[in-house]
Formats: sequence, structure tokens, C-alpha cells
Amino acid sequence: MGEFVGIDPLGADKLIQRMEAGKGVLGRARPGLETAIAEAGQDWAGREGVTPMHRTWAFFDESQQDLKWRIGIIKRMVPTQQKGMLTGTFPFTSETEAVEAAGKDARTIAEALKLHDQHLSGQSWNEVEKALSALKGRADDPAYAATLLAALGPKTFQKLFRDWMNTQAKGDRRGLAPDALKRAGDASPGVLARIFASAESSGRLGSEWQKMVETAPSDILTALVALAPQSGTFLNRVATNLLNRPPNSDAYPTDPNWNLYNLAKAFGGNPEAFQRLLADHQKEAGILLDAYTIRTAGVPAYEEALAKALHGALKPGAGADDVRERAWLTVIDSIGSENTLWVGGSLGTFASSPVSRMLAQDIQPILDKLARGQAQRSSPEVPYLQPRAPWDKLDPAVSAGFMGALMQDPAAADTLMKAGQAYMKELDIGRFHPFDPSNYGQEAHVNLAERTGALANLLLAGSTYAEWSDDEYAERIAGFMLMPVDYADQYFPVASKIVSTGKAKGLDGVKDEMKKIITDYFDKKTPATARSVASTLVNQQVEWLNLSLREHGQRPLTTSEQDLMRDAMAGRLSDALIDALERRGG
Repeated sequence: MGEFVGIDPLGADKLIQRMEAGKGVLGRARPGLETAIAEAGQDWAGREGVTPMHRTWAFFDESQQDLKWRIGIIKRMVPTQQKGMLTGTFPFTSETEAVEAAGKDARTIAEALKLHDQHLSGQSWNEVEKALSALKGRADDPAYAATLLAALGPKTFQKLFRDWMNTQAKGDRRGLAPDALKRAGDASPGVLARIFASAESSGRLGSEWQKMVETAPSDILTALVALAPQSGTFLNRVATNLLNRPPNSDAYPTDPNWNLYNLAKAFGGNPEAFQRLLADHQKEAGILLDAYTIRTAGVPAYEEALAKALHGALKPGAGADDVRERAWLTVIDSIGSENTLWVGGSLGTFASSPVSRMLAQDIQPILDKLARGQAQRSSPEVPYLQPRAPWDKLDPAVSAGFMGALMQDPAAADTLMKAGQAYMKELDIGRFHPFDPSNYGQEAHVNLAERTGALANLLLAGSTYAEWSDDEYAERIAGFMLMPVDYADQYFPVASKIVSTGKAKGLDGVKDEMKKIITDYFDKKTPATARSVASTLVNQQVEWLNLSLREHGQRPLTTSEQDLMRDAMAGRLSDALIDALERRGG
């Protein structure tokens, strides 16, 4: 039994397509030929009529089926992205042989299970395991797998899982814990999960198996997706069903929820499926991301598994651009919406969150979308700021809440700061002077300046949710305030490395001054209000630019130019800055 096979799946697919075209030619020619033979009657010189044509069509059809069967097996046996020839030893030489073997194995399993139900002993269960272990080398054959499952049926299939859990993992009442899951992978549940994957991904299972998702216990479904890579379609059907079940539908709702953990781990292995879930199933994705869900799951590793799954789905370049962007929108809405527990409430803060850190790590490519939304809201009259769909529907207040949620983790806040600096550097605002004699140059400067200011505005707005010490808060606000100034200074040329170093030191100096002003306000060492402090900080920005000009031998700003720069900076930052100062210092 068995056959060594070498096949190029791509080439075989092309051959199948050509055979299909040949069948089409034969199918179109047959009616005309049959009519001509009938009209010729006794004058027909041929002996077999259209029989050779039928044989050719049947040859094409049978060859297609055989090739499809072989392609399905080789792709499962050799999971790889490489193109060209793949090789492997097939357990069966034909699909017919696979089907016959599956029927025989199903009968053996059913007999062993019947015997176990009568004796309920360790020995009788060992016979069941023995019957199932014989399937290990056959799981990759989709024809074999589908026939075996059809013979067993969903009820017996689930019973095999349940009986194993009852004898081997009695303490795991809300999904299999990692150690039990490892044992299951080496035993009958692992074989059954791989067989199910072969049959389901090839589209060979009947509707009764689709209904199983709606009725099977949660722990069986999550074991099924955790033990073997299932198709993305099936994984998302399992996820949407489980996440819509009542919160206390488990018999033991206070136990650690390994079902959630196993689901997150399965998504970690299938980032495209998770990306589609985030993009198309906002309600269910919101449950996975819900702060209450995360903190009450009873499985600390769940948040880490969720973070890794999010990274796979959201990292730059993952999947299709439009799907990835819609996935990001779901995450932002779920975490940043009003009343979200991510930014306060009875659960406390997320000061050490792998989810926050992972999202901050991957956020840079979408910062421009968030900045445009904030800029367009603040300055609707400025051209070319509008974010494109679907980002035009995102409320900037939700973006600020999202930023604030991430900022509760200091490491994530630092990463956001660096991402913002990289974004502003990428915009290269120095390409255009604010007082360029041409209207184009001035408008281009305003467009870029609005976006840099808008991002700083979002970070300032988000900072109101973060729980930092007064010193940390003053440090970060000063940093956010100087982000646009640091890059606005690029349009004033720096002649040498020494001068450039001096500029950096000067920027550190003004940051220290700003930080002291903020700290004095927090410590009530000054009668200043949040509004007057904000005005002072904006003045500091303009003075820094003017000082930099003089130090670099450039023409300083005129009084009117200073007023214009002051008004522009205040317009982009003041509201968020005043709100941040009032909330913290009030």
C-alpha cells in the first residue's frame, strides 16, 4: 500500500484547466455530430459513432478528479510556499482505495467505541485509541477523511473528543489547558482534528457538520481549532458562534477560560482569518478585545496570545491593505470608544499590557489616517486634509481614547512617541517654508503642519487618560508639544554638524523649561491657569524658532510672522493642551 508521488500543483492545476477546455469542445461538438449521424442514416461510414468522443470526455473527467485528489493530498502533506515539484508517499494509490479503507476504519472505530461503552474501563478505551492511532498516516487524504467522518457522523465524532477529555483532562472544564492540549495532540483528538481539517478545507463535508458548530460544546470546538490548522472560514465560524454564546453558558463560568486562550492561539496561527474577523465581525472582535474579557478570563497568557494574533493581522504589509485597514478600525473603535474599560473604571489601568505594546509597535502606517481625521476636524477649511474612506467615518475622539488606552503602558507610550517622530520626519515639513512667496508653497506647508500638529493634538488628548506621575506627565507633554517644532525647524538650514548638535542641545533646553512650567503648575507653585500655561508653552515654541534662526545666522521672524506662527501653533494644539493640563492639574 502506498505510492511515492511527485507533482507540481501549479502545473497540475493548469493541466486540469486545459482538460476542462477540452471537455467544453467535446461537449459543444457532440450534439452536432449526433445530429449529422442521425441524418446520414445508413450512409454513415463510421462504426462507433460518438463513443470515442464519450471515452475522451470521460478520460478527461477522471484524470481531473485524480489530479485534484493528488493535489489536495500533496498540499496537506507538504505545507510550503515554494513553487515547483513537491514529493511525498501517499497512503493510497487511488481515491477509490482511500474511500474503501475509510469505511473499514470507521467500522473498526465504531466497534471499539461500542465495546468501551459497555465496559468503561481503561483497557476498553485503549482499544479505541488503538483503532484511532491507525489513522495517523492517512489524515492528509481529503477523500479518506471525508468518508471516515461521514461514516462516524458528528455525534460520534464529538463523543470521541468528550470521552478522551473525561478520562485524560478531567480538571479542564472550560477548554484544554496547554499541558492537556499537548497530550491531546499526541493522542486521538489530534488525529481527529487533522482528519477534520483535511475533509473540511477540501469542501467535502455535508451540512450536518456545519450545524455542529452551533451545537457542539465550546471546549470541543476550541480543541478542534487548536489541535490542527483549520480553514480560515471554519475558524471564523467557530469564533463568531462561541463569542455570541451567553457569558455564563459554561457550566463552570468562574474557572480559567482556556477556550478564549485556545481561540486566540488558533488565530495566531492563521493571521489572515483573524484579520477578516476583525474587519467583518466587529461585535465578536470587540468581545475578544474587551478589557473585562481580558482581565476576567483567569488566564494571564490570554493577553499575550491575543497580542501576538493582533500583530499577525495588523503588522505592516499583512494581508490585503483594505482588509487590514478595516481591521485596524475595529480595534480602534473597540478600545477607544466612550466608556471603554480600557481607559479607566473598576478594572484599573493597563499599565503592563502586551496588547498595548504590540499595537503601538504596528501603528505607524496608520498614523497619517488618524492625523488627517483630527486635522480635518480642527481645520475643515484647509484643502487636502480629508481622510479617505473608510477612515473618514472614524471619530477623532475615539482615536484620542485609543491613544490614551495604549499610553497607560509607559513602554507603549514611548513607542507611540517614536512612531510619531518617525511619521513627522517622513512628512518632511521642511520641504516648504511657511512664508514662501508662492501660494503653493504656503499651502503645502500649512497642509503638512496641520497634520503634524494634529498628531501631537491626538497624543495630548490621549495623555489625559494615562496614569503617569506628575514628572512623567510633564516630560511627555513637553515632548508632544515639541514634536511639530522639532521638524518645523528643518526648514531653517543648519550649516554644520557642530551647529546641528547645538540645535539639539537647545531643543533639550527648551524642553526642560517647558517641563518646569508644567510641573510648577501641577505643584500649585504658580497662580497660572491651564489656559495661561498653554499660552506660555506656545510662546516658548515660537521663541525657540526665533532663537534658532539667530544662532544659525538666518533672518529672524518679524513681529507679524511671529504672530502668525503663534496663532497657527495655538490653533493646532491649545484645546488639547488646555484640556490635558486642566484634567491633570485641576
